[in-house]
Amino acid sequence: MACAECVSGSVHTGTPTGTEITLASLSTYAVGDESSKRIIVMGADIFGWKFINTRLLADEYAARGFRVLVPDFFDGAHLCYELPEWTLSANDPANETATLFQRFIARPISLFILAPFVLRHTQPNQTAKLTAVAAHLREAYPDAKIGYVGFCWGGRYALTLNALFDATFAAHPSLVKYPAELVAIEKPISFAIAATDYFYDAAQGKDTEKRLKEKGLTDVEVIIYEGVPHGWTMRANLADPKKKEARDKAVEQVINWFDKYLTTIPASDS
Repeated sequence: MACAECVSGSVHTGTPTGTEITLASLSTYAVGDESSKRIIVMGADIFGWKFINTRLLADEYAARGFRVLVPDFFDGAHLCYELPEWTLSANDPANETATLFQRFIARPISLFILAPFVLRHTQPNQTAKLTAVAAHLREAYPDAKIGYVGFCWGGRYALTLNALFDATFAAHPSLVKYPAELVAIEKPISFAIAATDYFYDAAQGKDTEKRLKEKGLTDVEVIIYEGVPHGWTMRANLADPKKKEARDKAVEQVINWFDKYLTTIPASDS
């Protein structure tokens, strides 16, 4: 079951610059140069493809030269609509804006909404949708390099469906069957791990790197972040300098990883 950090944090402000399209029959937020041969598919956390934080983060990636696609893997049932916005701050012990009453009722409300969400969106359900997206992109853009970055809920599939992409990135993944699901990793993969994460902590991160390198994978990166909660890459309090610094560092980690593995080499004229 999800930890409190899955349903806490800050809502960011800004105006997304992308558009909504249909991709493999899924509603999708799309941003960035349509002709780019560097495509990133984003697997959102439980707040889904319409969450303002998700879209603004996609815009940041796109501004660095990628085509970024955020499909709706939740059939429209994303928590940014189902869960009242104020519960994010009320569930966050470090946030002082919530009232005592809000703090008292936020957790029961969150669990009441989250439980059926988890039951609806099973691993086979999510796997089928992401597999279809990857297949569609491979057929539509045969010359492109395609990566996947997943957050929390979506982070698990950076491991289990790693082989479908040229490279993947797992940001504080949740619900991973550890270490069993490491066996699916064949391609380059990077992890951003919160040191004390309930789902995937520093010890597991270090052990992941050791296990993958022992089986011959060299394109593995695990970076441990101290002093941040699960979910910080997506819902960090940007008014907190240390939280923002860690969040920005994770953005650069993603960009650097995909710059390395999604960059195509132009064909020689000779």
